Amino acid sequence: MADTDATIEVYTKEWCPYCLKAKALLRSKGLAYEEIDITSDPALQEQMVERSGMRTVPQIFVGGESIGGYDSLAHLNATGELDRRLGVSEVDAAPLRDVYDVAVIGAGPAGLTAAMYAIRKNLSTIVVALDVGGQVGLTREVANYPGFDEITGPDLAQRYHEQAAQYGIHELIGERVVGLHLEGRCKVIELESGRTICASTLIIATGVQKRRLSVPGERRFTGKGVVYCSTCDGPLFRDKAIAVIGGGNSALEAAIEMQGVATRIYLVSLADWTGDAVLQDKAAAAHDVVPLKFHEPVEVHGDEQVTGLTVRDTRSGETKRLDLDGVFVEIGLLPNSEFALDLLETNRIGEIAVDRDGATGVRGVFAAGDVTDHRDKQIVVAAGDGARAALAAFEYLVTQQ
Repeated sequence: MADTDATIEVYTKEWCPYCLKAKALLRSKGLAYEEIDITSDPALQEQMVERSGMRTVPQIFVGGESIGGYDSLAHLNATGELDRRLGVSEVDAAPLRDVYDVAVIGAGPAGLTAAMYAIRKNLSTIVVALDVGGQVGLTREVANYPGFDEITGPDLAQRYHEQAAQYGIHELIGERVVGLHLEGRCKVIELESGRTICASTLIIATGVQKRRLSVPGERRFTGKGVVYCSTCDGPLFRDKAIAVIGGGNSALEAAIEMQGVATRIYLVSLADWTGDAVLQDKAAAAHDVVPLKFHEPVEVHGDEQVTGLTVRDTRSGETKRLDLDGVFVEIGLLPNSEFALDLLETNRIGEIAVDRDGATGVRGVFAAGDVTDHRDKQIVVAAGDGARAALAAFEYLVTQQ
């Protein structure tokens, strides 16, 4: 374990994928921490809220000082600030090569599969990612992955990672990619920490992230009533009124899950519900759920915590304020492609345009998985994309260099 005098406390909850990610990140750095499980303890839940001012898990304290949740921890780690706060000297176990044959950005199913296929072709390979698992690591149960009757998302992500580690792939986990450019035939990856990586070929497998509302008050009250994971944070809103934003499966599931927890659940959707019929029937039958179809969120209100949400009727233009304590955002996903937008062709929502082999319009640059414009967003499809992209990268190196 790393030598540090600062005590690290992590408030967690069972089946919280972001809690698992936070603990994995700390373990990867060799840092000891005290875990405080608040799943079944209302007193500890209120203690966490009082100490941090947040109603979302995990909440992390270093030396008694709150540093926020998983996103804050990942940002501090990526910039090197976490090591500075802990007094830990930076250790680079394996120096970077001048130029890698293949660099893979992302460590989900697509990225780790691509890395395994690349290194099996005897190509020098590096994987760069903020964390391991991608959306799989945020999925509670996976029931349709070949070879497993049922497995949790974090367990499947761990199996991917353990298998990839057997090949001796060079990894930089905890690094955020902020830019990408070309220097001749070298693809240069720019990291938030200030480091750069050069590679002859590049495979982008960065997946997707939760879509934001982009309304006033959302950013200010994130974690203070505005949340993006009902499974993680729902129990912290017991006996409170909430709004669930969205009309697809994830929104309907969140509304159903919050029955018996929240006192009232406004289900705000821009149009008719689009989720599976069985979920629509369950949500419609729930006496705690108040449907607000053809409504859009306008502004989140609050003081220290969320106190209300203004919505607009898209047909009449009329607005009204809902008095509530939480806003659960479940409006879909966006591709993690912002660092590559100046270099690669994308569609209107930022998905990278690729051909059947994962090739982009830039020679030697490939993409795989949910970040691409391929229609089907499934774990097994992402893994296949990663394999195909790695084989295409090998073919490029053999025939084009």
